[in-house]
Formats: sequence, structure tokens, C-alpha cells
Amino acid sequence: MESLESTFILELNRLRGELSSDFCALAMLDVDGFTLKWKLASGNENERFRKMTFRYGKGLSDTVVKVGRAVSLNLTDIISSRQVHEYPILIAESLRSAYAVPLQDGIKVIGVLLVGDRKNRIYRVDEKRVVLQAGVRMSAVISHSSPNRILLN
Repeated sequence: MESLESTFILELNRLRGELSSDFCALAMLDVDGFTLKWKLASGNENERFRKMTFRYGKGLSDTVVKVGRAVSLNLTDIISSRQVHEYPILIAESLRSAYAVPLQDGIKVIGVLLVGDRKNRIYRVDEKRVVLQAGVRMSAVISHSSPNRILLN
């Protein structure tokens, strides 16, 4: 039986290929429920994402986790609003555009799925739907796994 990590890496690779995106990553809320941490990535240029954490109420944890809705990100807009420090994953991976969806266990947000590109891109409705469906699949796997196996280490 394959591990959760390999299952998610396969899903990230599949999603990145289907959308012809440069980067795809999974972040999970720590057991405290207030810290979002990147766990896995596909198409990453480096391993810096593994050291990144976000406290509740800042950046992706404010928009995707707190509000529980998908969000499109554009580096130019983030720089002009002086919020670039709240989205270090964009800088670390040289992303110019991204789309993030919440991973949910029932109504509780437990993580974030992010797809990104190193060029400016506007994600079409059908592409957003593909990301959302991947998030639903990943959420289902996480919801049916024991908490100790959910990439929290």
C-alpha cells in the first residue's frame, strides 16, 4: 500500500501536468490549528518551502483558511499592496501567479492546495474547477486517514 506522501506527490504531479503549471504544493494546518506549513511540492526550484510557516490571519491563512474560499494571487498586485511578506512562497519559487483552494474536513479547513506559475497567468474557470476537484479528492483522503498519518510531522 502506498503512503499518503506518495499519493499526494502523484496528485500534485498530475495536477501540475494537467494544468501545464510550473508549481503545485500542499500545506497543512499544524495540530494547534493556527500554523500553516508547506509539506509537499511538485515543480519546486528549491526546498525553502519546507521551512515556511504562516500564522493564522496572515497571507494564505487569512484568505484561504480563515474565510475558507479559493483565491487567485498575482505577484504584481501583492507587491503594489505591500503584502509580499505575507506570501513568501511566491518569492521563494519565483511565482508570478497562483491559485489556492482550501482543503476541508467537513466544514473545518485543514490545509491549502496551491498551483502556481512563473509567468503571469489568469486561471480560467475550467482550470479553477480542476484545482478545486483535486482539493476535494485530497481532502477526502486526509479525512479518512488517522491524524497521525496526515503529514503533520
